[in-house]
Amino acid sequence: MADNWYEQKQNNSLGYFLMLKCLKILPSWLFRFFALFVGFFYWTFSKNARRFSRMYFSNLGRRGSSLKHIACFAVNLVEDVQSWAGKLNFSNVEWQGTDVHNLVSDIDTGKGAVIVISHLGNAQMLKGLASMGESGTKRRMSITTISDANISAGFNALLNQVNSDSSFHIVSSNDIGPETILLLQERLENGEVVVIAGDRVSAHTDRNIKINFLGKEANFPYGVFLMISLLNSPTYFVNGMRHKDFALDAKYDMYVKKCPVDFGCKRSERDGRIREAAECYARNLEELCRIHPYQWYNFFDFWGGQD
Repeated sequence: MADNWYEQKQNNSLGYFLMLKCLKILPSWLFRFFALFVGFFYWTFSKNARRFSRMYFSNLGRRGSSLKHIACFAVNLVEDVQSWAGKLNFSNVEWQGTDVHNLVSDIDTGKGAVIVISHLGNAQMLKGLASMGESGTKRRMSITTISDANISAGFNALLNQVNSDSSFHIVSSNDIGPETILLLQERLENGEVVVIAGDRVSAHTDRNIKINFLGKEANFPYGVFLMISLLNSPTYFVNGMRHKDFALDAKYDMYVKKCPVDFGCKRSERDGRIREAAECYARNLEELCRIHPYQWYNFFDFWGGQD
């Protein structure tokens, strides 16, 4: 396994295909139980995954089991597929934070919103619920996700098989340009939602933001927060977390925090505001890592090998 996330082989179409077949055959609780064996297999044969898990817990300042950590990750992969297959019930989700009312209001009134997710907790839950009309909003959420098409092609193909009727669009992060920003602005003006992950740096640029995260400097993607500043729409940090690390019939918390940074500023002030937004995002991740330490799913050298 490589040290950078984008150097890892994440486009395992056969694995996704087998997960879909198992989901159709097995009851949900048994599918989750089976995932624990997959996690044990991965833990046994992936030395680097164990190493990066220990690195994370060391920076978190607590003892942790790499086996439990990786098993939680395996369960999360199952939940990703279940989210899109309509196997997660909206009634099992509890919304956390007063900012959720602002998010719902922005969507219901047609303002649109930018949602910044992460690989902490279930990154697919909100999108899956929205695709099923289960988001709790009066207006159906039409979602555009920005992701690396080369990395996620296998998973995207799986989504089309699971839920071909979803109001879900993909924009490749490799092709971002002025025309892309105009497209996203148009979709936001139409009351749609733009979703992007804020905890993965790009393979195509060296421009990142160094932020103290869990006691050490880590790189966060400058481009993501630059895009947020250019779109200048209501922006929220959203994380779907299991109440318990392991449960055959899981309950979830959906944490929603509005980004407090105002990008209606002079161009000379924009870089400072971009850093401020990235720091708010990182502080929110830190807080949730301490609440749900085993639901952090970045199994690579997140701190870039810095001493």
